[in-house]
Amino acid sequence: MNRLLPALLTLTVCLSLDGCKHNSPPGPPTIGDTYRPVYAPYSDIRMVETLGPQPLKNAGKIYVKDNYLFVNEVGNGIHVIDNRDPQKPVNLSFISIPGNQELSVKDSTLYADNVLDLVALNIADPRNVRLVKRIENAFEYPAYPLATNVRFECVDRERGVVIRWEKAPVENPQCFR
Repeated sequence: MNRLLPALLTLTVCLSLDGCKHNSPPGPPTIGDTYRPVYAPYSDIRMVETLGPQPLKNAGKIYVKDNYLFVNEVGNGIHVIDNRDPQKPVNLSFISIPGNQELSVKDSTLYADNVLDLVALNIADPRNVRLVKRIENAFEYPAYPLATNVRFECVDRERGVVIRWEKAPVENPQCFR
């Protein structure tokens, strides 16, 4: 009897705990609209270059430095605008920085995020901006969509960098957030 008591006690505890409500995500659907990552090769996202002026489409943050405006084009880069005559600003160039959201300027160096990396750019000549330094993997890898309480296709870092998420039918999505 002494040997059975611990076993019965353990069994009773296990069965009573199993009756507790578990706060876990629902089982994955077989198919349905979920989120799927869209990838870009690492080499493509690390391409930073100065281009000719581009039209403003999705303006974000603005940084003022001397007579210049640096206007973030959300997710794409930074417009450089000569603002010596505020009545007639001149769009000088566009710095293509894939995934860019943030920017800051100190002296003649512009700091910006480039998806995973932090880049430092020499802006002494706003028509010919040069990459001075890159700190790779300074930012967290985007491993899940911004939406919550959703199922999504798990990220495969071997396929590249997630540059955005799209709603799509995904069969048996295994990840949940």
